[in-house]
Amino acid sequence: MKTDTREKSQGNEVVEAHIDLRYQDKAYNESFKQWRKHKQDSIGFYFAEKPNQRVYQDGVGFIKDYPEAHETKAFHRVLTILGLILLYRVIFDTLSVYVVPYILEQLGFDIHFSFFSGIRYGNETLMITIDLISQIIGRVVPIAILIKHLEMPFSVMVPMKITNKPMFVFSMPAALLTAGCCGILSYFYEQVLSACHIDSSRSFLVPEHTDDIIYSFIVHVIIISLISEFCTHGVILQLTRQFGDGTALVITALITSASTYDITQFPYAAVTSLIIGYFTIRTGSVITALIMRIIIRMSTYTLYYLDYKTDPLYSDTLVIAFLFLIIMIGMIATVHFLCNHSDRFGMTIKPRYMSLGSKVLAASSSIPVIIWFTLTFLLTIRNLNLQI
Repeated sequence: MKTDTREKSQGNEVVEAHIDLRYQDKAYNESFKQWRKHKQDSIGFYFAEKPNQRVYQDGVGFIKDYPEAHETKAFHRVLTILGLILLYRVIFDTLSVYVVPYILEQLGFDIHFSFFSGIRYGNETLMITIDLISQIIGRVVPIAILIKHLEMPFSVMVPMKITNKPMFVFSMPAALLTAGCCGILSYFYEQVLSACHIDSSRSFLVPEHTDDIIYSFIVHVIIISLISEFCTHGVILQLTRQFGDGTALVITALITSASTYDITQFPYAAVTSLIIGYFTIRTGSVITALIMRIIIRMSTYTLYYLDYKTDPLYSDTLVIAFLFLIIMIGMIATVHFLCNHSDRFGMTIKPRYMSLGSKVLAASSSIPVIIWFTLTFLLTIRNLNLQI
């Protein structure tokens, strides 16, 4: 019996064969559906909600697989592509940290690098420029290849239209609250690491000269934030949302935190990524992620500057005062938002067809993901500074 997925049978309901990303606008969902209808072998997932009988799907024909089988195939292909991209990133990051400074030093540039400690010093402008170039080549290039490979509309990969304006406005003080709370929790986490004889000293570069401070701010706070959010909560988050918003949030948080290669930054990166991802989905726009990341990085940059560049007699007081200020701004805004727009905050996370165990099993059996995780783990262990 032929059944079109746009119809509903009285005895056996079959709803429209698409994934409705409910927090996006209508144009986004229509673009997503049109892309899927013309991509039979892509890594996108597009299936009928309840195909208990043979279903005809436009552009594909009769579907014989059950939805969980179709989703599993797509999920494996997504993991393979993401694993290869992440593998490229970890290899390139290793080269940019351990090889590029050494080569530049041998060529006579004013940069010096200690392989065993992983510390570099020298011309601050040069080191900031290396960070900028490594971010562009290490992040933007593989993502550009991914977009070309998928032939996915840019408006779907990086949605811009804001569908929840009250929450978009609230995202700015929420970013301050996130930075403040994570800053306090990081202090206690560092005490735990110290008790385990792990050196938790920060490796953030705070330049000496005013021009380099401004240049570092532009590169690390603005440009790198834009690159990072374009890749993670733009392309990767939107690509993986087809397997469930919860799955997408976890995947992007794990990628973001693991890519720090630093156990001292792992929890901070994971928490901020989850919160930014939540606001990105709930507002329907990657612009939210860009602004929140800039605010969080700006707060972190300010904390580091107050801690390292002010008089030691007053630095602790200034840090505490700054944390108190941004937390109070965030809390006041949170109370105001919940009192006036509480209905705009919640988000329903609907599972797809694969179980959590199936997704974990698929990730743990993906060869590119295994290789990436192994290299990332080894690099993280390499970066540990043990207190003897």
